[in-house]
Amino acid sequence: MIKRLAVLNFFSVIIAIITNFFAQTGSINNNTIGEVSNKYTNLFTPADYAFSIWGLIYIALIASSVFMLQQAFTNGKHTDFIKKTSFWFIVANVGTSLWVITWVYDFIGMSVVLMFLILAKLLKIILNNDMEIWDAPFKVIAFYWWPICLFSGWISVASIANMAAWLTEIGWDGAIFTDVEWTVIMIGVAVIINLAIIYLRNMREFAAVGVWALVAIYLRHQNEQELIAKVALAGAILLLLNISYHGFINRKSNPMYKLIKGKS
Repeated sequence: MIKRLAVLNFFSVIIAIITNFFAQTGSINNNTIGEVSNKYTNLFTPADYAFSIWGLIYIALIASSVFMLQQAFTNGKHTDFIKKTSFWFIVANVGTSLWVITWVYDFIGMSVVLMFLILAKLLKIILNNDMEIWDAPFKVIAFYWWPICLFSGWISVASIANMAAWLTEIGWDGAIFTDVEWTVIMIGVAVIINLAIIYLRNMREFAAVGVWALVAIYLRHQNEQELIAKVALAGAILLLLNISYHGFINRKSNPMYKLIKGKS
């Protein structure tokens, strides 16, 4: 079962990457992800460069899935993650592929459902493996925990942006708040979620993705929407300070310390 899961995990990552590649070239429905994003642009959408983080996420997921194969087929000692993750990693990657397809076909409402499905399955992986709340070896942290932290960190931000795009599509007027006020509220929610993740789950890498996204929101709006830019920058600084503080007070459990000490 472990070997089968490792193989399926690997191919699910490859399928997600291939689907994303074809979507970026316009081969699916003659649309690209960026073109659809521009169609439903909203104030929470970060600067375009922010989406390049997918490259890092996919590299991390490939490294993770290759490590799973190596552990599964050499009777490695780090296969518990594969067993506890079960099919949820596969579901998350297949969900990512389906999200890409629904997005470029302009099914924004369905894409929101898929985005939250992906997030739910990533959270399931985190909970099943007690990620970041026990003293794991360096290889477990580097090849299992970090890729999932990056993936889930970005999906959490993307879920908010995806919801905002759907609200734009249906022409929601914001009720009692303006677009700017709603964006400030969404930034606040993102900051609170990331602070909770830092202190309740020790997932500083997850929150680092939040910093990346908030800085991108700041850069997009710094010359046009001063309030949004200031709030996004303040949120990014607040998260960065808390990441640094949390890392300092937990420095003895730092993965680099484990590597130096040979606890692999």
